[in-house]
Amino acid sequence: MKLHMSRQIIYFPGLNGLRFLSALAVIITHVELMQDKLGLENSWSNLLIHNLGVIGVSFFFVLSGFLITYLMIEERDRFKSFSVKSFYLRRIFRIWPLYFLILILGFFILPNFTYVPFFSENLEINFLSNLIIYLFIFPNIALSIFPAVPLIGQSWSIGVEEQFYLIWPIIFKFFKNFNLILLIKLLFLFVFMKFVVLLFSLQIDSNWLLVVKKNLAMLKFENMIIGAMGAVIMKNKDRYIKYVLNNMALFFSVTGIFLSLYIIPNYLRDGLHILHALFFIIVILNVSSNPSSFLKLENKLLNFLGRISYGIYMYHLIVIYFTIKVLEIYDINSKLLLYTLSILLTCIVSYISYIIFEKRFLNLKDKFAILKATN
Repeated sequence: MKLHMSRQIIYFPGLNGLRFLSALAVIITHVELMQDKLGLENSWSNLLIHNLGVIGVSFFFVLSGFLITYLMIEERDRFKSFSVKSFYLRRIFRIWPLYFLILILGFFILPNFTYVPFFSENLEINFLSNLIIYLFIFPNIALSIFPAVPLIGQSWSIGVEEQFYLIWPIIFKFFKNFNLILLIKLLFLFVFMKFVVLLFSLQIDSNWLLVVKKNLAMLKFENMIIGAMGAVIMKNKDRYIKYVLNNMALFFSVTGIFLSLYIIPNYLRDGLHILHALFFIIVILNVSSNPSSFLKLENKLLNFLGRISYGIYMYHLIVIYFTIKVLEIYDINSKLLLYTLSILLTCIVSYISYIIFEKRFLNLKDKFAILKATN
C-alpha cells in the first residue's frame, strides 16, 4: 500500500486523477443533456453518454465514503478519540461556501441572463419553495418535488453527501467496534428500507410516497457505505484485501462498470449503482495502493485537476450553457469545439474560484483538521 503520512497528512496516490475523470464523465453527459433541453441536436439518447454522468456521481459517493471513513478511523486510532464537532466544521468549510455561492448564482443572478425552456418557467412558479429547501441543503428533496433549478440541478448530490455526513460520524462514534460486519449490516438495512418503500409505492397511490420514492432513488447512502467498507478493509489490512489488490480484479471492475450498462436487464437497473459501487471500491483500492496496478493516474496535471474537481462539478452546467450560446451567436456547429471549450473553460473558472474563493475557507477548514487528506 502506497500511503504517505507525514506531519499528520494522509495521501492516496491516483485518487485525484480518478476524481477528475469522474467529473469529466459528468461534463460529457451534461453537454448532451443541455443541448437536448435547449432543443438542439444531441446524443442524449446514447446509452453510454446517458449513463456516464450517473457513473461519475456514483463514483464520487463511493470515494467520499472511503476517504472520510478512513480519516475517522485513523483519527480514533492515533489519538484514541474522534471529534464529531471538528468533523462537522471541516465539512462546512469545504462544502458550504461554494454551494451557497452557486445557490446565489442559480436563484438570483443567472435567471436574468439565461433561459432553459420549461425549467426557467418552473423556477418562477416555485421560486420560494425551492429556495427554502435549497437553503437547508436539501436540493435532492427539491428535485423530488419540483423540476431542476436551471444550471444548478447538479447540486442534488451535494445534498445527499451532506445528509450522509450528518449521520455518519454519529454512527461511527456510537459503535466502538466499527468493522466490516457492521457495515454489511448497515448496507443491507438501508437497501431493505428502500425495497419496502418501493413495494408500498407500487401498492399505494400517494403523491407523498412518490416524493419519498424519488428521493430514496437519489439517496445513494449505500454507495458511501461501500466506500466505507473499502476504508475498513484497507485500514485493517483485512485478509480479503489480497482478492482485490491485483490487476485481474482491477480489469474485471473497469470493464464491468461499462459492460453492465449493456447486459443488465431494465428491471434490475435500479440496483445497478450498488454493483458499480463494488467495482469502484476495487478500482480505488488498486489505484491508490497496488504498486503493480496497470491504471496509473498519479501525475501533477491530474492531481491539480482533481483538487479543483468540486468546482468543476459545481460550475460545469453554467459554463456549458454559455458556451453553447456563444457558439450559436457565431453560427459555429462543432461538437469537438463545444466539448473542448466546455471542459477547458470549466477548468479555468474552477481554478480561479479555487484560488480566489474556496482556498480562504479551506485554510479555515485546516485549523480543525487533526489529520489532513490531500485528495
